[in-house]
Amino acid sequence: MLIFSTTLLLLSLTLIVSNVFGNTFTNPIVESAPDPWMQYYKGYYYMSATPGGNTIRIRKSKTLDGLRTATNQVVFNHTLHNTWAPEFHLINDKWYLYYTAGATGNLNSQRIHVAESQGDDPMGPYHFKADLHDPKENGWAIDPSIITINKHLYLLGSFQTPGLQDLFIMPLANPWTPSGSKILLSSPLLSWERSGTTIAVNEGPEALQHNNKTFIVYSASFCGTADYKLGLLELTGTDPMNPKHWHKHPQPYFVRNDSVHVYGPGHNGFFRSPDGHEDWIVYHANDKQEYGCDHHRSSRAKRFGWNSNGTPNFGTPDQAGVRLTSPSGE
Repeated sequence: MLIFSTTLLLLSLTLIVSNVFGNTFTNPIVESAPDPWMQYYKGYYYMSATPGGNTIRIRKSKTLDGLRTATNQVVFNHTLHNTWAPEFHLINDKWYLYYTAGATGNLNSQRIHVAESQGDDPMGPYHFKADLHDPKENGWAIDPSIITINKHLYLLGSFQTPGLQDLFIMPLANPWTPSGSKILLSSPLLSWERSGTTIAVNEGPEALQHNNKTFIVYSASFCGTADYKLGLLELTGTDPMNPKHWHKHPQPYFVRNDSVHVYGPGHNGFFRSPDGHEDWIVYHANDKQEYGCDHHRSSRAKRFGWNSNGTPNFGTPDQAGVRLTSPSGE
């Protein structure tokens, strides 16, 4: 009887603490999960990450902290290999799964593809819809994402030009059909976009829109170094297909935090809190400087705010293992 009463007391105290202080979580939210992408939809967080192989998996949870132990469910199988950076986007009441894949052992064959869901469930099932690349191009095209500007749909990604890995934008007639050619949007010409290695990289472009401003947050420098980081492009003109209408901010926006042993923060996504009042970033990082582009990269989440000039303020990466307040509305 005493044991039963004690259990009830502990349960009551837990409920009281939860109601007063809200839910909490710790980073990393998922171990061995590079290139994370996340959405909050109809009461659940949904998250994907680079799986390798030829399957794409998504996990779902009522809470951010619950993603750590959530089932990593296969939602799509395909016949290619080296699957990287899958993202799922809701367009016209259907989910579309964009991903990079190619031939085994030949990373130069990495290309962008899209699968379509049967309805509005992020968990699918999905079926192959189309390839999103020009067969006449030789270099790889990776890291697909979607942006909508003035009701027009565009594909974002990263591709190779001689000696560089650049960002591109390409107009779409619908989620699986290009309506024009891709154009070069950004090249890694600044020193911090090539730090730590001779490989100059712009990759992982992600749309961020707030108060009538449009940004692209991208990853810079080689992911195999501790200097992997995030940069910022801002649409300052009216034509997103005109590179002159984009402004590259001269300094990086999210970098390593050596004081708490967080290295190489990058390849991010964005999501909103359950009540829609908070903006959050999900990204991967390493715990040690010597870790690189491998299974050591873990997914982490962080609430962010906005500067007075309308640009995002991501702050600095949080220390692993520190308990943080969960997104509002959990």
